[in-house]
Amino acid sequence: MFADQSPRRDFADTLAAGTDVPWAWAALSRHEGVDAAELSASSDAADRHLLRLVMCAAAATLLLALVSSLGA
Repeated sequence: MFADQSPRRDFADTLAAGTDVPWAWAALSRHEGVDAAELSASSDAADRHLLRLVMCAAAATLLLALVSSLGA
């Protein structure tokens, strides 16, 4: 009953991730054709954006704490 079932293909087969399969790792890469300098600049820009977001959240929290302490 269970011996003749074929395996499910829900996910890509990681053992056969060569260039001969349609779901090869190179095909899954977003940065295919991007050199290392561009990739580094892109990741640096993302880091700066995230740091800016964290700094804004920290400043807003500090300002809210200051305003609430003055109002009490």
